[in-house]
Amino acid sequence: MKDHEPEEFEDELERLKQENEIKRMKLRLEYGADFPIESTNPDLPPDVESQFLDNVLNFEKAFHDSERVMIYDFIGKPDFKKSEGIPDSEISSALEQMMQLLNEYQIHLDTLCEVDDRELYRFITEELFLTETDNIKMEGWISHFTYEEFHPNHEYDLTNGCTDFFDSFLDHESDYYANNLTKEAASNKWFENFRQSFKSFKLNNLEITDIKFDESNAEVQFDIRFSGVIEGSNQTENFSGAGKMNFLKQWDYWYINEVTLPVNQK
Repeated sequence: MKDHEPEEFEDELERLKQENEIKRMKLRLEYGADFPIESTNPDLPPDVESQFLDNVLNFEKAFHDSERVMIYDFIGKPDFKKSEGIPDSEISSALEQMMQLLNEYQIHLDTLCEVDDRELYRFITEELFLTETDNIKMEGWISHFTYEEFHPNHEYDLTNGCTDFFDSFLDHESDYYANNLTKEAASNKWFENFRQSFKSFKLNNLEITDIKFDESNAEVQFDIRFSGVIEGSNQTENFSGAGKMNFLKQWDYWYINEVTLPVNQK
């Protein structure tokens, strides 16, 4: 018996490999899944890959057969009180119970900024309940929603846009800032020329002092203090004072169109 065990083991591995190939073919033909050759892990055991492919098949089938339903229907049409009918002393408890109910149905609601308990309860019962979701109930499947997707916090977005810009712009190892520029700003050589004039930077302080915006334009004013070591030398230039950043809203996102820095301090 022992002499045959290695051969039987190899036969089992080969069978699993063939079954996995059939599963991959089924995913390609029925659901358009793609499995590039270069993404295949040769060290992945066939039995582990088989379980993975089964999970993918189950998900694809559930997603393909599902319909879109309102979240209120998805969580069983629960009874609830309207926000205005709940006393201040009970609103936090009512919100906690509502969040627990959503979590039981694998619906997670997050906020990027602080939102008043009554407003968040109102949002859930008057807006989120009417939002459609895929009618899928399976282990590991979670639907995520963010309050700010429905009610953008422009001050939060503009503040982050400004701070993220300087975090990347003053770091030679990062070019992420370019992703947040308008097409016109991206073609402006000033950004690249300024960075290349210095071999390193040090950001000492950045404080947002004012934010103004309308439906399509915004201006962020700031105080900044940073230094840069001039390329090809050990000389340092210091920049300190007020600056501003202009934004344009495009495709529901704030893009930086112009940056004005304080003059360097000798």
